[in-house]
Amino acid sequence: MTEEAGTEDAKIVKMIVFVVGEQEYCIPILSVREIRKFEKTTALPYAPTYVCGAINLRGVILTVIDLAVYLNVKPEADNPRRVVVIVESSNGIVCGILVDRVIDMADVNLGEIQAVSEEGSSLSGLVMIGDRIIGVLRLDTVVGELVGNAIPE
Repeated sequence: MTEEAGTEDAKIVKMIVFVVGEQEYCIPILSVREIRKFEKTTALPYAPTYVCGAINLRGVILTVIDLAVYLNVKPEADNPRRVVVIVESSNGIVCGILVDRVIDMADVNLGEIQAVSEEGSSLSGLVMIGDRIIGVLRLDTVVGELVGNAIPE
C-alpha cells in the first residue's frame, strides 16, 4: 500500500518540449492554445528587443516574443522549422513565443523538477527526461515582463 500512496502523491503534468538554440525547454501543454508556422510580424515601435512584433490570429492581434533573444541564446541559423507557440498565462494573457522547433511531449513528475537558485528567473527548474536535461520555463514570468504592470494582481 505504501508504494501506491507514493505514486498517488506524484503530480504528473503533460509538457510540450521545444528547442531554443542548443537547449531544450518545456511548458505545460494546458498553457498552449496552438502551434503555428512562423510568419512575418508587424514591428512594434519602442517594444523590448525580445519582442518580434505582432501577428493577426483570426482577428486577434497577438504580441510575439522571440524566446532566443529573451533567454539570451543564439537561435538556430536559417531554420525553416521555427514556429510560434500561442500560449495563455495563468492570468489570462495570450501571446506567442517563437521557438526553433517543437520536438516532443512528455509526462513530467513535478516532484522531480530541481529548482534553480535564481529569484525571479525565467526557469522554475530543470528536469531529466530520459538522458536530457530540460529547462522548465516559468511562463508567467516571461509573459509578465511583456505586459509589465498592466495586469493588476
